[in-house]
Amino acid sequence: MVEYNAPKRDYDFLLNEVLNVIPTIQKLGFSEFDKEFLSMLTEGWGEHVKEVWHPINQLGDREGLEFNNGEITMPKEFKDAYRESVDAGWLSTSCKPEHGGMGVPILFQSVIWAEFGTSANMALSVLPALTIGVYDILAEHGEQELVNYFAKNLASGEWAGTMCLTEPHAGTDLGIISTKAVPQDDGTYLVTGTKIFITYGEHDLTENIVHLVLAKTPNSPEGTKGISLFLVPKFMPSEWKSEGLAGMTDELNSEHNGVTCSGSEEKMGVHASPTCVMNFDQSVGWRVGDLYSGMPLMFEMMNRERLATGMMGIGLAEIAYQNALAWAKERRQGRDLKGVQEPNELADNILVHPDVRRMLLVAKVNNEGCRALAAWTGLLLDQRRSDDKEEAEMANSLVALFTPIVKAHFTDLGCETVSTCMQVMGGAGYCTEYGVEQFYRDVRISKIWEGTNGIQALDLAGRKVTEKLGKNLRYILWPLTDFINENKSNPQMTEFNKPLHQGVRGLQQLTLQMIAEGQSNPHFLAAGATDYCRYFGNVLLAYMWARIAKVCLDKQDDQYYVAKLASARFFFKRIFPETLGLAAKIQAGHKTLMDYPLEMM
Repeated sequence: MVEYNAPKRDYDFLLNEVLNVIPTIQKLGFSEFDKEFLSMLTEGWGEHVKEVWHPINQLGDREGLEFNNGEITMPKEFKDAYRESVDAGWLSTSCKPEHGGMGVPILFQSVIWAEFGTSANMALSVLPALTIGVYDILAEHGEQELVNYFAKNLASGEWAGTMCLTEPHAGTDLGIISTKAVPQDDGTYLVTGTKIFITYGEHDLTENIVHLVLAKTPNSPEGTKGISLFLVPKFMPSEWKSEGLAGMTDELNSEHNGVTCSGSEEKMGVHASPTCVMNFDQSVGWRVGDLYSGMPLMFEMMNRERLATGMMGIGLAEIAYQNALAWAKERRQGRDLKGVQEPNELADNILVHPDVRRMLLVAKVNNEGCRALAAWTGLLLDQRRSDDKEEAEMANSLVALFTPIVKAHFTDLGCETVSTCMQVMGGAGYCTEYGVEQFYRDVRISKIWEGTNGIQALDLAGRKVTEKLGKNLRYILWPLTDFINENKSNPQMTEFNKPLHQGVRGLQQLTLQMIAEGQSNPHFLAAGATDYCRYFGNVLLAYMWARIAKVCLDKQDDQYYVAKLASARFFFKRIFPETLGLAAKIQAGHKTLMDYPLEMM
């Protein structure tokens, strides 16, 4: 039986003892958001997904969905679970109160909600995550008439949302899309084209689906500069009038708005999450944002989804770890190499074996380190909206820098962790009955979704570290350097502070080399980008573990804090040293890659 318990204690520790988020959140205007309210939300959501989402996760994997004549039917249990979540208000925590949401900080929805939901049922969690992304873009950039009509239904989860970018011939290179949007006299557009790989493009969990579609208007500039963003619903209001949406009710026309699904992909994992081919045939839509602002707006949503995808890495790594640990506690094989531990048993428990402990601790420590960095990132998402211009600029710079790292590093580690947890369980880990093999199949898409991890690495190395004349980088180097200097004279912190200092110095040197060499030969930067992203990710995790260690040093009368210190030591001794090898690979440059005889590959 697959187990899951939401790591509520970890978030309580991180948010209240390491990051001390409540004063910052209250200063941002959330005056009623206190420690008790945060604890109540975390506890409530953790119990909800455990009781409602988690029990149907394996069922969704086995049954998948049914595609027939352009319609997708979801398992009944998914419909019931989704409806229960809508009715309980759990899908709209960060939405504005005027749209029916709770109005809580983005931190909760983007981090805690995302991790717990993914762990319990990744296939189901994807839909509300996308819908809230559509809601956010609409609420911030849509005309008031559009907001008035669509926002409340998206916020509640009564209607669903998608993002439609990719076309059969245009993936990463969106500048060559062919979907057209022809303006009409009433201010609407008729959108025509085909989009592929559209998550939840068609389903029966909601009565309407609202698509955000990238398209080009007639005579638009070439490339990405000519792309605009359009909101296109599956169904139009039944009383639709061409002069506008004002006064329209939520009652929908039974005929599609020219929006149809012509296929659903058969995939390795997330079997209960539809991946659709969507056709738009003169579908009525409305422009969101200014003409030709489609790419910046879509990247705004995509970056939010990239953070959500990073949380998928943590979520599935966490549930895989919990189940591998539960298995290991019961499994007996062989004897301790130092001598029999339990002579009355036929074999010792496998936790006596160093390699089993190695695998489990790598999983546990990486999960907890990523969770800490995610919590900080979530707080920064709220700080971006601060009235204090300096605070907002700092938060925007760090979120820009962290986004490709969270997406790429967390999902790389997620895939590695789930694979390692399968290894802990041996043959059982490979069998469907125990669930972990599903987590491996599900998590694998996270390295591809929202821009592959190679693209994230290029974005970090080629854009984010040099953006604003390097200001993004300075905003992270300042707190790192301050922390190191503050703890130089603390002998208890030396074992954490010294390797952190070495890592930060290495990061500075590698960054300068990447920029200098990359200017003369972009292949050098591109060849080292993935290793650079991982190096950077490890330095950020080292900073979080050093901060955690500092909090725990004076609290060693409690086993929770003792374990955290042990985890910090494990990170610095067993995980962080990989940065040395990463630095060597970065400095090796591009020649062994690009000079390799192409005809011999």
